[in-house]
Amino acid sequence: MAAAHSGSAQRSVDDGGWVGIFVRRPILALVLNLLIIIAGIAAYQGIEVRELPDVDRPVVTVRATYAGATPESIDSQITAVLESAVSRVQGVTSISSNSSYGSARISIEFSSSTNLDTAAMDVRDAVAGVVNQLPKDMEDEPRVVKADADATPIMQMSVSAEKLSEGELTDLVTNVIEDKLAAVEGVAAANSYGLRAKTIEVRVNQTALASRGISLADLIAAIGKASVTAPSGALENATQQLLVRAEAPVATPEDVADLEINPQTKVKDVAFVRWGFQEATAMTRLDGKTAIGIDIIRQAQANTIDISEGVHQAVDELRRTLPAGV
Repeated sequence: MAAAHSGSAQRSVDDGGWVGIFVRRPILALVLNLLIIIAGIAAYQGIEVRELPDVDRPVVTVRATYAGATPESIDSQITAVLESAVSRVQGVTSISSNSSYGSARISIEFSSSTNLDTAAMDVRDAVAGVVNQLPKDMEDEPRVVKADADATPIMQMSVSAEKLSEGELTDLVTNVIEDKLAAVEGVAAANSYGLRAKTIEVRVNQTALASRGISLADLIAAIGKASVTAPSGALENATQQLLVRAEAPVATPEDVADLEINPQTKVKDVAFVRWGFQEATAMTRLDGKTAIGIDIIRQAQANTIDISEGVHQAVDELRRTLPAGV
């Protein structure tokens, strides 16, 4: 009996443990290795490659402009109204604002579990609900951006053209290039600078004004009225109603020059009207040529590497459709 027990113990020692199991069962070893390989491939495909760890909290920014308004007016008439509206959005953890000369900025931070797209839609709805409480003479409605207002651009690029004028290049960037870049997934905004938009320039002859007894305010009022489109009422009968709008379109220097200040005087009698360009707030040059710069702003929580690849792809598509020399 003792000899049999000793032989059994010797065999158990010589089994080799886990190594022995895989040696005796090669199919089991093969299956486990295949499972490890499959799990590794799935993990590799699912891992996100980022420049930095994802520590961003969902942030949405509301921007509004009111030309000529003082910071105090901006704060009371715009910032306070917008803050009150967005404070009721679900998931808000903090709100900060800045009121400066001619502009307001409100940054809304949400809890980390909040979906950024949903939060941005809720903020847009809240802002849209109070637009009628903002000053009537604001040129543009408030703009909602899915990024921190102080976000640093992750990419910068310049656009120049050999055969286009500054005004034509400005129109191309504003109407085509900006929209294409802003549509890239993860991009919060494509902000351009160095623009020189085409505008109508009126150079006043002070001597002609004085000789006709017309003030500069009269000239400004005549031009201002002509550029306004306003509802004038409706015409009704038993079967239909027609809405009437009073329009005085001013599209060219000739249109402005032919405007009447009074029955005896037109604008061209006291001023020289021509095409001009707005003064640039920044100057950009590319290889010594005048250019327009574009900053790419990343959405909060978006992947910088994915945005870079998407922007490069969008630029390649634009190059195939833009005029030669751009």
